[in-house]
Amino acid sequence: MITTIIFDMNGVITDDEEIHEIATQEIFKSIGVDLTSEIYREMCLGRTDMASFKDLMKYYEVRDQSMDKLIAAKSSKYQLLIQGNLKVYPGVISLIKKLHQKYALALTSSSTFDEVHTVVRQLNLKEFFQTIVTSKDVVHGKPDPEPYFLTAKKLNVKCENCLVLEDSENGVQSAISAGMKCVAITNTEDQNKLTKADRIIDTYTILTDTFIQNV
Repeated sequence: MITTIIFDMNGVITDDEEIHEIATQEIFKSIGVDLTSEIYREMCLGRTDMASFKDLMKYYEVRDQSMDKLIAAKSSKYQLLIQGNLKVYPGVISLIKKLHQKYALALTSSSTFDEVHTVVRQLNLKEFFQTIVTSKDVVHGKPDPEPYFLTAKKLNVKCENCLVLEDSENGVQSAISAGMKCVAITNTEDQNKLTKADRIIDTYTILTDTFIQNV
């Protein structure tokens, strides 16, 4: 029985993957790197900045640069860009409020602590989530199962009783590897990259209690 629902943030709640991409591209451009959209999506979607920046710096042969400083600069740029520009997917806020009445909810994101809490604060969502896990809390980000294992531990629930809402291939892999049910929504990636999920949806209206308990 599903007792707990865990939301990813970027691409599930917030329609801001483009802003993350722009912020990352601008930071790499400042050090002379032309980061293409194709490489960004391949190396960054659903992953922590620590993991993706490490791969990007290796791919573009970036040397003599502090990865921590680049990540901090990207996070600051993202927070600046979303001021007045933060969009959410249709129906997701009302879904969170509805599910909160029956299920324990959590938020598990690959984004930085500052990015996540800036979004949660702007959207007034803190009261709905019993725990929030960010990249700051884990050693191994998605697609490793650690973020979802940690979320279940914080909530004191079994993984088998959790359902995860994800939008990326890496996020789906993380949830499935943790032994949780996973519903993937086609907000940011093609359906053919989400096939490991238990169910694939294209709208939040389908997420009724009956649907959730039969995933």
